[in-house]
This record gives sequence, structure tokens and C-alpha cells, in this order.
Amino acid sequence: MEQLKSKSYTLRDESGSWLGQIVLTSDGFFGSVTDWGNLSFAWRHTGKEDFREFLCGLNTQYFGGKMYQGNTYILYSAKCEKSCIVFAEKILPALQKALREDIAKNPNW
Repeated sequence: MEQLKSKSYTLRDESGSWLGQIVLTSDGFFGSVTDWGNLSFAWRHTGKEDFREFLCGLNTQYFGGKMYQGNTYILYSAKCEKSCIVFAEKILPALQKALREDIAKNPNW
């Protein structure tokens, strides 16, 4: 069995304000504590060898939908779904930027 690895990313907006902390694991776990909610999801079969690359290829609608899907067993409403899309719009672009930089500097976990 391959060793599970994890990485933590502190995200900031263009002005340097804190957006959130993201934790990823090499087996496809995404966890977050952010100004727009504390959300998580796990993708177990991404079709990519590197989970970071998978996340870099996502769009905000898909990503936000998965954040909502992870909560529908307790929070089922249009308001919650919209909140997850706003989360995705705020967090995903900053995360993708951090991931691309990390992949360029550290191609291996």
C-alpha cells in the first residue's frame, strides 16, 4: 500500500487577506476551514495520478456542487446550494493558483 501524504495550503486573496486553510491528501480528500464555510469532500477515483492536478482542472460549478453534495444529508436547500457555489467561486481559483505553484516547485507530493 502506498503511503498516504497530506498537504496544507493557506490561501490569501490578491490583497493578502486570509481566505482559508485547505488540507489535501494524496488519496483524494479535500478539507477546508474558510471565511465561506468549512466544507469537505473526497474523490476516490479522479483519473489522475496527482490529486492536485485533478483539482486544477475543475470548474466552480462542479466543485461547488460537490461541496453541496457532501452536505445534502443534513442541509438540503437552495440557499445552502448557492452558498456552496459562492464558496467555490471564492476558494477554488485561489487554491488552483497555489496548487499550480506547488506542482511546479514540488512535482511529487
